[in-house]
Amino acid sequence: MLSGVTGRWFKGSPVLEGDLHPFRYHYDDLEIGRTLVSKARQITLDDIEHFAHFTGDTFYAHMDEEATKGHPFFPGRVAHGYLLLSFAAGLFVDPDYGPVLANYGLDSLRFVKPVQPGEQIQVRLTAKEKTPRNKQYGEVRWDVEITTGTGETAATYELLTMNAMR
Repeated sequence: MLSGVTGRWFKGSPVLEGDLHPFRYHYDDLEIGRTLVSKARQITLDDIEHFAHFTGDTFYAHMDEEATKGHPFFPGRVAHGYLLLSFAAGLFVDPDYGPVLANYGLDSLRFVKPVQPGEQIQVRLTAKEKTPRNKQYGEVRWDVEITTGTGETAATYELLTMNAMR
């Protein structure tokens, strides 16, 4: 009911799933609540080490098992939060041209649960809110939740895209 009144999707509101990827809808045709649940991807130690060396982010929680012993947040070596975001994008992005014109940014990013090597992640992407910008395109705010293979939330954020009008 709240979504119907405000025109904004809230966690726990109904979702609309279908065969067509949500990024295939023009701004005008995209319904609030349109959702994609991605396939799963396993995070490996090689992924973590490659990302660390590629980016230069060699923070001890990603590289040193011994240093994480007794740590209040990390149960051992963990994946970089930004690695999770990168893999999430790879799980939900539709690579074909149009109607999504650009990634406009991220809001409200939170890393909720560390992900260790061997765990899987999956992504739920839901159209949360739409704001027209001009006659050519509008902004779409997507609710994104990265979950582990056990269904725990690993990260949440709002993705902003610019979508073409029909």
